[in-house]
Amino acid sequence: MNSKIKEWIKRYLPAEIVATFTAILISTIVYLLTKNPIITALAGTWGENLGYYGFLSIREVVQSKKQHKLDNKRYGVLSFFKNIRNLVLEFGFSEILDSFLIRPFAMYTFLLLVGNPQLGIFLGKISADIIFYIPTIIAYELRKKHLK
Repeated sequence: MNSKIKEWIKRYLPAEIVATFTAILISTIVYLLTKNPIITALAGTWGENLGYYGFLSIREVVQSKKQHKLDNKRYGVLSFFKNIRNLVLEFGFSEILDSFLIRPFAMYTFLLLVGNPQLGIFLGKISADIIFYIPTIIAYELRKKHLK
């Protein structure tokens, strides 16, 4: 189990660092422009998604291209769509629930509770992450087992 946790940290932590930065940056800008906690929470959610999935998508394609080169295979459109398919299978269910319900609600709630936009977005992000990673890790493990 310890090796699994290390694998998950290696897989998800770099994307989380980027996502935290983009969530706080974009939500701060939106808060300064609007002073609206609902819009700020939505901006934090979508800013986080931009950083998180942008990082993961680029890393997935780069790793796949390296593997194709090692296997002496050509990386083409089909390979790219397999990368996207894998990400959708790993994150799809979690992301729908997360982006449209859990994360905006958590960010909005913590923003109101603490009164500080950056701290509220950060605390909301952390609480939403706990819920997000349960089905995500299950999907990741199933993907590894059944898909190449």
